[in-house]
Amino acid sequence: MAGTIVYMEDVTVDFSGFKALNRVNFFIDKGELRFLIGPNGAGKTTLLDVICGKVRPEKGRVVFGDDTDILRLSEHRIARCGISRKFQTPSIFANLTVFENMELSLKRKRGIFSSLFYTMNSKDMHKIFSTFEVVGLKGEAHQKAGSLSHGQKQWLELAMTIIQEPMLLLVDEPVAGMTGKERSRTGEILMEIAKEKSVLVVEHDMNFVRHFARKVTVLHEGGILCEGTFEHVKNDPVVIDVYLGRGGEEKEDALS
Repeated sequence: MAGTIVYMEDVTVDFSGFKALNRVNFFIDKGELRFLIGPNGAGKTTLLDVICGKVRPEKGRVVFGDDTDILRLSEHRIARCGISRKFQTPSIFANLTVFENMELSLKRKRGIFSSLFYTMNSKDMHKIFSTFEVVGLKGEAHQKAGSLSHGQKQWLELAMTIIQEPMLLLVDEPVAGMTGKERSRTGEILMEIAKEKSVLVVEHDMNFVRHFARKVTVLHEGGILCEGTFEHVKNDPVVIDVYLGRGGEEKEDALS
C-alpha cells in the first residue's frame, strides 16, 4: 500500500485574522494510522475540516490519492471520493437495531426508486457481519442501538463508517468518556481498520496515543511542531514546554 493518501502543501486557514493553520505541509501514507495531538486551539480540528471540505483554506493545496484536488470539490463529492469522518459524539439511530443501522449505511445508490425497491443480498449480509467481527458487535446485531454502552455506540458508528468503504477515515477523539477496557478495544479496532485504510485520529488521551500510535504529529498555534514516534515527540523539549508540560501528562490514565 505504498504511496500517499493525502498531501497538504502550504495550507493556511485564516479566521478574521487568526491563523488556525499557518502554511502547513502534511501528508499521510496509504495504510497508515496517524495520531494528531496538540493543545486546544492548535489547529487539529481545522486540519480535519480542510481535508473533508468543511473549511476552505485561504491558500495552499490538498491532493487526495494520486491527483484529486479536493479543494475544488464540495463536501459530499469529497466523501464520495473516499474520505469519511467520525465526530466525537456518535451519530446513530437509537430506535433502530444495530443491524438496521448498518443496513442504512451500506454503500449503494441513493435514488428514490433504488431505495424503495432495494433488497439486501448475501454479499451485503456478509459485508455487515464481517464489519461486526472487526468492531466486536456481532452479538448485539439485533439489539436496539440506543441500549448500547457508550463505547459500543462509538464502535457502531465506526462500523457504519467503514462499511461505506472509505480510503481515508478521519476520527475525532474516539475514546472520550470510555472506560479503560473500552479504550483498549478502540485502539485495537483502529489498528485493524488501518490494515486496509488510512486513519487519522485526533486525540487528547496521551496514554491511548502512547499505546497505539506508530507516528504522531504535534500541532501548535496552527503549525506542525514535531513529528515522529510517540517516544520521540514526548521527549522533544519544545513539545514538553508547549503541550505535555501544560497538562498532557495528566491525561496518561492507565489503560486496563
